[in-house]
Amino acid sequence: MDFGGGGGYDEQVVSSIEHACDTDPRTALRLVAEYSGYWWSSGLQDEAAAAAERVLSILGRTVPVGLDEEYLLTVLHGAASAEQEQLELAQQIVAATTGPFKYSVTVLLWALVFGPFESQAVVEEVLERNEDGDAWTRAAVELCRGYPGLTGAIPGEAAQALRTALGRFRMLDDRWGMFLALTALRDVVDDPVEVISEALELAEKLRADEESGLLLCQRGELHRHQGDLDAAGEDFSWALALAEHADLPETAAAAHIGLARTARCSGDLLTAREHLAVVLSRDSDELEDARYEAMHELNLLINSEASA
Repeated sequence: MDFGGGGGYDEQVVSSIEHACDTDPRTALRLVAEYSGYWWSSGLQDEAAAAAERVLSILGRTVPVGLDEEYLLTVLHGAASAEQEQLELAQQIVAATTGPFKYSVTVLLWALVFGPFESQAVVEEVLERNEDGDAWTRAAVELCRGYPGLTGAIPGEAAQALRTALGRFRMLDDRWGMFLALTALRDVVDDPVEVISEALELAEKLRADEESGLLLCQRGELHRHQGDLDAAGEDFSWALALAEHADLPETAAAAHIGLARTARCSGDLLTAREHLAVVLSRDSDELEDARYEAMHELNLLINSEASA
């Protein structure tokens, strides 16, 4: 299995894990854990997932002695394709761990992957065990405390935790950490436009096209609700261009619907129909929700035409 990798260091990572998979699965497991921080900071989630999938396919349901957290990290990276028994083994490892995690990145990956399926009490207990770790771990713990749905924090408490995490990740120059803190913060502040704008700047630097497109659509919708139709149109148009360039059909559909709404609000019903027609003409299962939304918008458009 080829699990990606670019030039230089990326190729060394791939080569090392490939060789270890063929010769020593214990070493392959250690390498996945050791490279976790690198994958995180480089935004290489797909590469991490593919490497983890390869290692898990060799290990199966066996947790090598002394490598519990390494196994846990590998499952966290490859959770989308892991077997149910492997997910359960990973959960058992967390339940049996009484102290802080050995690897800084474990607490954040665990919270994001497994946290939504655990009780808030369990999540808080794991965070408390890790809150005295290094600077990065402390930033990650605050991010998890403010992350929607993980600990039950009220909006004010969540916002404070996320701002603390954001400040700490800034000091560490961790762009992905900053990006996650900002995207979570937008859900708990009264006026998220400024937060989304900063997150968008980071997404562009990280070359995260899908995230950039979604943020543009969200900001465009906020501008539309505020009556700034010119700004809304610019954001949706930018999102559409980015989505078409990066081949992101769902983002493109969201941008077309946003442009249709903006055109309807400005009285340009013909342009609104044209954008909706594009979405409704695309027969794809992944766009089913978008077509439903486009039909709803079309009904509003028809009502607008009838009352004109």
